[in-house]
Amino acid sequence: MFIVISAGAQTVNVARYLGDRQCAVSLTFDDGMQEHYTLVAPHLDRYGLKGTFGINGKYIGDIDDHYAPRMTWEECRSLAAGGHEICSHTWSHPNLYYTGMDSVIMEIEKNDSAIIKEIGIKPMSFLYPFNAYTAAVKTACEKGRTGSRTYQFALGQRNSGCTLQSVRKWLRDVIDNREWGVAMTHGIYTGWDQWDEPWILWQFFCELAMQQDSVWVDTFSNVQVYVKEREAVKLSISEDDGNVVVKPSLDLDSSVFKMPLTLKISGLDNDRCVRAVQGEHALQVTRKGDYYLIDINPFGPEVTIGYADDDILRGKSVCFIGDSYVANHGCPVSETWHCKVAEENGMKYYNLGRNGNSAVFERDSIYGQPILQRYSSIPTDTDLIVIIAGHNDAYIVDENLEKQDKLRQGLDRLLKCLKKEYPKSKIGWVTPWNVAYEGFPATLGIIKEVCRQNGVAVLDAALTSGINPNDSAFRACYFQSSADNAHLNAVGHERIMDWGKQFLVSLCCE
Repeated sequence: MFIVISAGAQTVNVARYLGDRQCAVSLTFDDGMQEHYTLVAPHLDRYGLKGTFGINGKYIGDIDDHYAPRMTWEECRSLAAGGHEICSHTWSHPNLYYTGMDSVIMEIEKNDSAIIKEIGIKPMSFLYPFNAYTAAVKTACEKGRTGSRTYQFALGQRNSGCTLQSVRKWLRDVIDNREWGVAMTHGIYTGWDQWDEPWILWQFFCELAMQQDSVWVDTFSNVQVYVKEREAVKLSISEDDGNVVVKPSLDLDSSVFKMPLTLKISGLDNDRCVRAVQGEHALQVTRKGDYYLIDINPFGPEVTIGYADDDILRGKSVCFIGDSYVANHGCPVSETWHCKVAEENGMKYYNLGRNGNSAVFERDSIYGQPILQRYSSIPTDTDLIVIIAGHNDAYIVDENLEKQDKLRQGLDRLLKCLKKEYPKSKIGWVTPWNVAYEGFPATLGIIKEVCRQNGVAVLDAALTSGINPNDSAFRACYFQSSADNAHLNAVGHERIMDWGKQFLVSLCCE
């Protein structure tokens, strides 16, 4: 059930998935096997994917287990620190369908206590051993949690017989049906349902990462929270002095359910920019085609949505710093969306783009110092600072986890320095498109992660711009050459002018 309410010509609804993606996928891994840490997690990390690992506390640290060597607590802590989810799979892996309730409670509480003691977090989701449960068991296992896994696609080979074709078909069906797909994996080389051709699993991770503009890949708990909030939220809508006022109401435990919900607003005047405020906090408004996306706190106060002052950008100074997305490669800067927006709105415009430049990594001298080393060239009177970079960093990062860490640390230093040196400037980052190359998903994820941690607004070009660098017909129309996957031509820049302008307006409204 989805809430759709109209106020005049406007329609407000809750997007099916965060960011208005087409579907969601959660990757779950049962039994706490050590190869989940040594094999699975590194492959997930290569692509910036997050997994959910269900562990049995009784067996953690048993590297001589006859069934499969198990992770240590230190390895579990490392997964959790890396953003993966550690959840409960019971203490000793009994079949809960045939287990008395006293023993069920013991299995739940003993495992929770061990995870809290060793990792410092309460496991917020539950994976049933043998996928077996009763209604009473489900109630007990879900108490104080986001939920439990009640359906799954067995992602294995010895018992489930997966092939690359069958896995691709499953994902295609999830996307086409706008579903939440939950994959369940046990063994790789040991344990249940192990793989004779594990490269199929690694290839699946790669292909999944390349589709994150339409597929939301996240932990089981995060997707579960969004889905339950979406289904439970009630919206009341009214008009006040030409604004649309949306009041959310959600009867869930806010200490457990903490995900923002994405609102979709259509029917607004597309010739104007939109502003939104929840309580005293300005919200980022992102244009996506002919409608707008706003992430709200579903437990928060009412959200007021209206039009921004038509002259809000006039007289402001804006500096764009970055790579050839800013310098515009071999075409005039005057053709870029940012130059056109600045000119049309009477803004003072600085362009510090350099072809081949990176955000963090040093390259050949012809590309100049990375932004991390040259940000001080930004004029001190700049009202808005917009970074458009990451494309060249992604090629350098590739699949290398050490370089990912260097990128993460470098971006954190860059943003902290910018906020310190330009305290009066509003700062935003426009990501590159999600090019079908293995370094891009992780790079995009790191940019968004570090910006979020530093309170810097992000315009996710891969998700919201409508630019598809991986389609040859699209490139022929909108890129500077059919082989180009980075640089728009004049028609391509014109296509996203309103999208970019909305971002600048949102920065001004902060």
